[in-house]
Amino acid sequence: MKDQAKEGLAPKYEYTHGGDIYDKNGIAEKNMLDFSANINPLGIPQEALRTAKNALDRANIYPDSGNRLLISKLSEFEAVATSSILCTNGASDILFRLVFAVKPQRILVAAPSFADYERAGRAAGAEIIYYMLKKENGFNIENDIIDAIHVAAPDIVFLCNPNNPTANLTNAGLIEKIAATCETLNSLLLVDECFLDFVDDAPNYSAKPWLERYKILVVLKAFTKTFAMPGLRLGYALCADLTLLDRLKFCGPDWAVSNVAQEAGIAALENGTSYLETTREYVKNERDYLTRELASIGMTVYPSKTNFIFFHCPYNNNLDGELRQRGIAIRNCANFPGLEPGYFRLAVLTSAKNHMLIQIIKEVMALWQSRS
Repeated sequence: MKDQAKEGLAPKYEYTHGGDIYDKNGIAEKNMLDFSANINPLGIPQEALRTAKNALDRANIYPDSGNRLLISKLSEFEAVATSSILCTNGASDILFRLVFAVKPQRILVAAPSFADYERAGRAAGAEIIYYMLKKENGFNIENDIIDAIHVAAPDIVFLCNPNNPTANLTNAGLIEKIAATCETLNSLLLVDECFLDFVDDAPNYSAKPWLERYKILVVLKAFTKTFAMPGLRLGYALCADLTLLDRLKFCGPDWAVSNVAQEAGIAALENGTSYLETTREYVKNERDYLTRELASIGMTVYPSKTNFIFFHCPYNNNLDGELRQRGIAIRNCANFPGLEPGYFRLAVLTSAKNHMLIQIIKEVMALWQSRS
């Protein structure tokens, strides 16, 4: 792909995420089953939903720009000091604040991985350096990333754990080695843990224990996926470098989080631990079902401990198109750097929806076979 910025051309914006279930007029398609966005299948906690609706009564006043009550609740939930928490308008807001605060010349991103790391870097004029994940190694991040970081000497390293879209996990030991390497190079390390709360043994993978040791470390989290609040836009960063957090505050508006989002987040955290325990058990059972069924019909399914599944379809690259015609959206991963056509990602949804998906995939495959 040509680098339009270097050629002096204004880049053409293109939406590159899942969750696009809207028609050309911006109207959500009725009865669409959206497996393309990895949202908690249990939905937004009912108390958070009621609180969000009630908070509309306070739409006539400015929100607390310091998010003080929300941060106090997050401090308890994450076991992190209040001074080390910054709340913003979704997790992606942090990415763009970070690059404009740091003004990096080079960033290192794994490929394939979440598109907004690269997008944020390009918006700030940074050179993008890929650490390519290898199909023959199951798309895992391996120890050779340390060498890649030394060679690239990037200003920021972006890692997603679990990685999106491949669902791979990187253990905390390797994360700690990466953080130590970044510290020697004076590089920032952002570890995106937005999907980690869906993982049973999350402490074995979280970078949070290293926050105080490595001031170059930023952990990214959000209510978007775990508490099913994508429409409310609520994310947060954990970082022990208070000077950096102040710089991030300068790189965005003071009222980044609405009253509705703040109050819904506080309500979600009230019983957040038990809600996520229930979620993990439900997701595990449904993920196991989807994995078995997809494998039984010939798909190459990659291991997952989170709320989405990454797989390769060897039969037809237009699986998403066939499903869309039948009212189901899945994520075609062909536009991720490092992936070819035929790779797809789907969310783990409710039991009824998951069974419907498998049934329709089988019908599509039967149609393909009848045409051959």
